[in-house]
Amino acid sequence: MSFLTLADGARLRCADRGAGPPVVLVHGWKGSHRLWDPTAVALVAGGHRVVAFDLRGMGESDKPRSAYDFDVFADDLAELLEWLELEDATLVGWSMGCTVVLRHLERGALRVGRAVLLNGPLRLTRADDFPHAMPAEQLDSYLAAMAEDWPRSERAFQAESLLRDDPELVDWLTGIALQTPLDVALATVRAQATLDMRDAVRRAPVPLLAAYGRHDPYYPTTLGDWISDAAPDGRAVVFEQSAHGTPFEEPAAFADAVAAFARETGAVA
Repeated sequence: MSFLTLADGARLRCADRGAGPPVVLVHGWKGSHRLWDPTAVALVAGGHRVVAFDLRGMGESDKPRSAYDFDVFADDLAELLEWLELEDATLVGWSMGCTVVLRHLERGALRVGRAVLLNGPLRLTRADDFPHAMPAEQLDSYLAAMAEDWPRSERAFQAESLLRDDPELVDWLTGIALQTPLDVALATVRAQATLDMRDAVRRAPVPLLAAYGRHDPYYPTTLGDWISDAAPDGRAVVFEQSAHGTPFEEPAAFADAVAAFARETGAVA
């Protein structure tokens, strides 16, 4: 466990485990590297080097006075990949992390050989030609309620994300989420709401695996189908026993899918 000090002085908490083909895990909104613990254990056991880190403003990373948008997050990710001197990495984005991953791919996918998009959006709100998202008024209502009832609102949000009622797991998730200050959480999702990443999928320079939980309350499995059809080299997988928390609801199955995708699309010697 260590910190990476970025060019602007902010520090990112980073965990680097195992040896073998590298997998880089990018968490979602109000998350941290700890959410990947069960998946990371499975991937390391399967012969991978696994890197998980906390985005700026979240988890154990610094919360600097800076922008919290996806150009900044993508810049931070690029610095991390360079710092670790990774090559042909499998980049995995979960939920909001999908947008970070796609932003990096738009910038050339440096040091990345393939990418997994897990339970995440391409845009947060619906469009006439894109029904795989929530109505704009639903997003606005949620953010208003979140700001008015923080931090009590966070526990309900975490409970809603799971397939099964599990108070101890909800406690764990809530504790991690509350490491993110409210202003950072709101700034991040508002920045994400301005983005439409469909063209990033259509122009993806590396193979994409769209992975979705069957019972995810936010993002339907039809979004995975859209990604696999639209990407130049895309495919999709559905996890039948998870909602939004696939990395800890089905860690072994998810790790197996990531490892198989990495082998299938490995660099040619």
